[in-house]
Amino acid sequence: MLKKTVKKDRKEDVFEAALKCFNETGYYRTSIDKIAKKAKISKGGIYYHFKSKEELFIKLFTFRCNKYLEQVRNEIQTVKDPEERLELFIEKAGSLYMGNEDFLRFFIEFMTMGLRDPEICDVMTSYYKNAIEHFKELIQAGVDEKIFKNIDTGKVARRVYFLSAGIFFTYFTVRKDFDLAGEHTRQIREFLETIKIS
Repeated sequence: MLKKTVKKDRKEDVFEAALKCFNETGYYRTSIDKIAKKAKISKGGIYYHFKSKEELFIKLFTFRCNKYLEQVRNEIQTVKDPEERLELFIEKAGSLYMGNEDFLRFFIEFMTMGLRDPEICDVMTSYYKNAIEHFKELIQAGVDEKIFKNIDTGKVARRVYFLSAGIFFTYFTVRKDFDLAGEHTRQIREFLETIKIS
């Protein structure tokens, strides 16, 4: 059991080193040697966990996304009121943005690589569908409780996703003139106000 925990910790060390390297020089200019040096592990140690740089790139994305989603779900699951639960979800998502700009920067590169890499496109598509489904469930609970109008929750969830993705994509690709977490929270709250029953 102890051996398994040590391996898990080393794998996370590799993820952290890889994240730094990918953000410093980009995917194509980052080598396994560079990641190994940053993680203070042998090149063979990297290949013990990942068969290629692309697999490491993809696993890093899925590991961090799953970690954040689980963290937010754990925080909101005890809240019974649908409106409060959605509000808490927005708040927690915004606070995660604040503390994880390094991952969001990586996310932008990952997303754009899906333009030409079918495997990365499949991973992004899965992430997109899962996010839409999660938003849809949160909004549907509000519809069921007559907090929100009787709307197509799938379409609304997609708009929330587009709004959220657009905010952080803009934040990392222009000279910043807004606060990421604050703008994200404000824009989504304002949008959700438009679907509330008066």
